[in-house]
Amino acid sequence: MFKLFIVYPLIALIAFWIASDTDIEASVYSLHDNYIELEFPRESWRSADHPEPWYSFYWNADAARGTLNEINDAVVK
Repeated sequence: MFKLFIVYPLIALIAFWIASDTDIEASVYSLHDNYIELEFPRESWRSADHPEPWYSFYWNADAARGTLNEINDAVVK
């Protein structure tokens, strides 16, 4: 069961990450500059007929901060 729920999903996640274009930008001075962008499959593996990625993920730390502030305000009040 350990393999089924821990090892195999971890291997799948690592394989997905290796097969993706990953761009990570980090700044100490401002949150809006911090983001993670992931596109699957890699641009070099895409065909000329279908240049768009199958899956695209973008996360911005500044947007997460606003959500966390809303949750904090709801919990504190």
